[in-house]
Amino acid sequence: MASRNSTTQSQRVTMKDVARHAGVSQPTVSFVLNDRRDVSIAAETRARVLESAKALNFRPNRAAQSLRSNRSYTVGVIADRLVSQPYAGHIVLGVQQAVQEAGYVCFVVETAQTTDGGKAAVENLVQQGVAGLVYAAPGPEYVTPVDGLDAVPTVFVNCFPQGDAPAVTVLADEFQGGHDVAEAVFAAGHTDVAFLGGPEDDYACRERKRGLDEAATEAGVDPEAIRVHFGTFQVGSGFDLAIEVLTGNRPSAVICGNDRMAVGALMAAQSLGLRCPEDVSIVGFDDQPDLADQMHPPLTTVALPHQQMGFEAGTLLLAAGEQPGRHLVPCEYVPRSSLAAPRPADPKEPE
Repeated sequence: MASRNSTTQSQRVTMKDVARHAGVSQPTVSFVLNDRRDVSIAAETRARVLESAKALNFRPNRAAQSLRSNRSYTVGVIADRLVSQPYAGHIVLGVQQAVQEAGYVCFVVETAQTTDGGKAAVENLVQQGVAGLVYAAPGPEYVTPVDGLDAVPTVFVNCFPQGDAPAVTVLADEFQGGHDVAEAVFAAGHTDVAFLGGPEDDYACRERKRGLDEAATEAGVDPEAIRVHFGTFQVGSGFDLAIEVLTGNRPSAVICGNDRMAVGALMAAQSLGLRCPEDVSIVGFDDQPDLADQMHPPLTTVALPHQQMGFEAGTLLLAAGEQPGRHLVPCEYVPRSSLAAPRPADPKEPE
């Protein structure tokens, strides 16, 4: 037979219990726990209610709250090829962490395998009364949101709506990341540098190249003197472009548009009998898990803040009255052993 104490502990803690513990009225508890900022409540009272709720391990009944307030506690995440990308998938984790802190849950819809681009699934989410939508993609690119959903709060993370329509958008600071990794290359003493980028019209490629140009100018290196080649962000593209730049009058450092291209560049250097970083330094971008740190040598790179981007997107979605605009999340420079000072010229070699 269960003890009286265990029976009491199994009973659900209510707002009435929290009110009694905090010494306030039940409506006050409701206003505080539902974050009603339109009701004037003293900061000390608000803190006491929150402390009592924590002490009693109070868990709100969201289903009942939704019925009473006609307010949904579900956020829809519209993912395009995201769940198949192990690193970009951290965006969903970040969104989930942000909204869970406010008592919401995420419902993820992957649109890559749908014939209608996820239109029916998104419309179904809206019909269910989601509190808002987060559109997410594995790389900064244009997406086409479902028409007729203007009334639903929406945030775009790692993507932007077609036509650059006004929207709340969260992006990695690709410019800052490109600047920081290039700054490290120049600080190591390199002045003869090549850049192997992705597609020339790609947003991330343009921003990373723009950061490189500014870092070069700051280091006293003419950006026009940097050899620039555009490719496809794939290993094979990095290999082919690296073979081209490392044959003949080779640079002392190669800055690659992403880690996959850097892997191709490492393979090209090895096929030419060159050592990294003794003969040529090679750096990447992305800090792709199970790749960048597993290479020989491990890649110097820049980490994309996917999880923080998702957290920022979830936070902005729940923020009332957020104005359209781009919110940039800093990237982190990750130094490893593929970058070193250029080898001094051999005095026996002819100039």
